[in-house]
Amino acid sequence: MSEFGIYDLDQIEMMTLTEFNYRMYSLEYEKLKEEFETYKLAFAIRDAQAEQKKRGGKKGEVEYVFKGPNDIIDYENNVKRLNRGEPVKFGSESRREANKPSLDVLKQIQQFNKK
Repeated sequence: MSEFGIYDLDQIEMMTLTEFNYRMYSLEYEKLKEEFETYKLAFAIRDAQAEQKKRGGKKGEVEYVFKGPNDIIDYENNVKRLNRGEPVKFGSESRREANKPSLDVLKQIQQFNKK
């Protein structure tokens, strides 16, 4: 019962079979989540260490694909997104959104082209 954090024998004896099964299901889900987080961290470390051939550099010269953590997840923009109630976006998604021209600019270009 130590896996459940229960050490009191009276509480253990009072536990029903249904409660025990629910606690076991919950424990399995927690273990699964821990395993997933471990592998997610492993892939994040691998991605952070990714290298590419340096453009215009000498033969065999490499550089990191990502210059810093903001290339993967832009913290400041995501805080603003969360404050607006929008979901978190990762590097490539947030960059595409930042580079996308606003609808107002497109309308102004359209009006200019009509003249």
